[in-house]
Amino acid sequence: MERKITFILILLLFGAMILLIVNMPKSITGKAINQQIFTKAICNETNYCEDYLIECEGKTIKRLTPTGLSIQHDKDWEDSREPKELCDF
Repeated sequence: MERKITFILILLLFGAMILLIVNMPKSITGKAINQQIFTKAICNETNYCEDYLIECEGKTIKRLTPTGLSIQHDKDWEDSREPKELCDF
């Protein structure tokens, strides 16, 4: 009886391994490398800046999600960062 149970468990284990191997990705694609995810504060004309999670695919914005963090700078504050497109690396 124990041998039957052991045999059934071994068959189930091999079956599970075969299913895992069959469903694995066949190759690594460049798609993951082409995606960039980062945060950036985006400011308006009154120096109110909100932080966003930016997801880019190539040079295209895939998703722009507010993080909930923000800051109001003084009216004479100037952003010292170079202006550029969000997904321009």
